[in-house]
Amino acid sequence: MAWRPVVALLVVSPFMGEVLSTATSPLELLVPWNLLLFVALYGCGALLCREVAYRWRLGLPGLILLGAAYGVFEEALVDRFWFDRSYARTAGVGDYSRVWDVSVLLATHLTAFHAAVSVCASVLIVTWLFPGDRERPWTRPWTLPVAGAAMLTVLFVTYDQYVHPPPGPILAAVAVGVLFVLGAWLSGRPHVVRRSGRPRSGRPRPRLLGSLAFVCTAAHFVLVYTLPVTGLAWAIGVAGTLVPLLGGFLAVRRWATTDALGADGLAVVTGVVGFFVLLDLLVGLGGRYDLSVGALLTAAGLVWLRRRVGKA
Repeated sequence: MAWRPVVALLVVSPFMGEVLSTATSPLELLVPWNLLLFVALYGCGALLCREVAYRWRLGLPGLILLGAAYGVFEEALVDRFWFDRSYARTAGVGDYSRVWDVSVLLATHLTAFHAAVSVCASVLIVTWLFPGDRERPWTRPWTLPVAGAAMLTVLFVTYDQYVHPPPGPILAAVAVGVLFVLGAWLSGRPHVVRRSGRPRSGRPRPRLLGSLAFVCTAAHFVLVYTLPVTGLAWAIGVAGTLVPLLGGFLAVRRWATTDALGADGLAVVTGVVGFFVLLDLLVGLGGRYDLSVGALLTAAGLVWLRRRVGKA
């Protein structure tokens, strides 16, 4: 068992999913009960996605789909923010795109966030930290059911803290999660951490790919929280918020190398995470200085990681 990347992922993923999203203060994350809860949810979820992607040899697209399935589990079954009218009002989207007790806009937004940040970015960052463990499983097979059980424990422990939607929408969300897992299995591409890859012809430099990732992430985020007030039909609005994400993904697939863990991959992760670093800095100006400190530490870590990968 590769205990170093496992421990790192159990800690990095909660930080990425909770602190960078501004949902939780870095200081609150250090409270033992909170840390245990988030490690069981985020950490075990990211670890499960990484190990399944590795053992099924799915590649980055498969890891993304597994991350989306994790997003469904957290936001539809654990927190149940998909269905929470109060949360939707607090987030500023209200009843926009509300269908069968589900805020479709928030459902797609939260799923995309967890797939990109809580799972993929966390897994890739930890893999860069421990390159010697990239080509082997990090856990023994028996630990996967343990990780799944830890995630289910969080669901039952926190069940009464959130809204209780009707069974129908819950079952529909479960079906969506299952479809993501099935899609990951069918993707069946080579392993996400192949050792090398050839550059695509005419590709831009990694810095430009990082800038593209930043712009696409920012565009999606802005559209999610501005379209509800325009009165635009919700189906068109939700589709519009996904255009930057799909366009960015296709562009990266077209121009990046075939090695997700090369300089191009790091640039893309830096671009995505960089947006949330900027967001934390801006929110910190309103008085949440702990978020500013967390953002600065994250930025410093990304700079250090880029130098480390560049020397490898």
